[in-house]
Amino acid sequence: MVKLEEVFGVSRMPVLSYIERQEVDGAFENALRSDKQIIVYGASKQGKTALVSKYLPYSDCLAVSCSPKSQVSDIYKSILRKLGIEILTDKQKSKSGGVEIGAVAKIKSKLPFLAAAEVEGSAKANVSAEQQLTYRSIEFNLELPQDIFDLYKQANSDKFVILENFHYLSSDVQKQLAFDLRTFQELGLRFIILGVWKEKNRLIQFNGDLQDRIAEIPVEPWDNTEFISVAKKGAEELNIEISDEILLKLCEESMGSIGVVQELLKLLCLENGILQKQGLRKYIVDQMTLDHAITAKCDDYSSRHVRALEDIAKGQRDIKDKEKKPLFLPYYFVVAILSVDFSTILMGVPRKKIEELIKSRHHRSADIRPSDIGYLLSSLAKLQTAKKIQPPLFDYDISQRTINIIDSTFYFFLKHCDRGEIIENIENPLE
Repeated sequence: MVKLEEVFGVSRMPVLSYIERQEVDGAFENALRSDKQIIVYGASKQGKTALVSKYLPYSDCLAVSCSPKSQVSDIYKSILRKLGIEILTDKQKSKSGGVEIGAVAKIKSKLPFLAAAEVEGSAKANVSAEQQLTYRSIEFNLELPQDIFDLYKQANSDKFVILENFHYLSSDVQKQLAFDLRTFQELGLRFIILGVWKEKNRLIQFNGDLQDRIAEIPVEPWDNTEFISVAKKGAEELNIEISDEILLKLCEESMGSIGVVQELLKLLCLENGILQKQGLRKYIVDQMTLDHAITAKCDDYSSRHVRALEDIAKGQRDIKDKEKKPLFLPYYFVVAILSVDFSTILMGVPRKKIEELIKSRHHRSADIRPSDIGYLLSSLAKLQTAKKIQPPLFDYDISQRTINIIDSTFYFFLKHCDRGEIIENIENPLE
């Protein structure tokens, strides 16, 4: 019996309401057939993981989740560990203390018999009874893509490497990986990178040599026709039918986010008592049940987004000039974002617009330099990482000089919240 959670909702596992979009799915399939590195990007909860897992099961790949603290060496270590390669960077003793082994990488043999251990590097003393598995010991440099590739081939692997949450990495780490990706592409080690951003050529900005060596797959935008197709496909799986009026309103309220659509459809079913496939066809026609679902989802998102805005507004307060009150630009940035009209937010807020709004309210507007605004916007990613805002809300596109919303649920939240009330409740650093 098909369960509701198998059909609708945000999940790492593919849901039965998944639909194929030629410009996205087709592009991804073409990229898989090429020899290029693949970049899948877009706002959070817009279907990046669902797209990849549809055509490339994670169990058949080497998936690594990046974090703000990840270094390039950490990522490569994770890849090698998933290949069954043991990395020894310090002296390692056997359980009996009979052997010490220096800095080598060990690949466990798949021979079906036991044999005396081959001990290389700084091996000392006797080989004790527990060292009975066959190993090959290979010295390598963890910072050289060529060495990583050699180990990858030694492990007889042809798997794709998936790097999730690439956007969490520092700019320096992203830049280094952008250079390494070119080498890996030439060697034949394929990567799929999933990142939360909206602009094209994100990695090419770090390394121009990646031009024509990567395939970029944006998962946005979604349109209402596609949302309705998702709803109807899922409805057939559950043997239900949702009225056109409800579907139209649901699409309009979701603000272009497939994640919101999926969650509202799930809540809509729950409101109508649908937990699994129906024996007799059921019709959903009561718009009040959708209203209840929207209210519940808005409340669900509200606490996280309000807390994130409050944390951003606090900034990294470091008072250097004791004679003047600080600029407190992160606070004014949040107030400005909450004051922008919705159509501008959807298109991306121009830097000039943010600067105008900040200066119109600021207690020291004459002291604000263009460089201050530039630093504020370029450090948004670092600030959100420091505040542990995951996924991040904002991204500054330097090439287009615009601030983009990169958490797709934030649009839905902004449409349904009382922005004036939020501004009033955010701590004013001047008070």
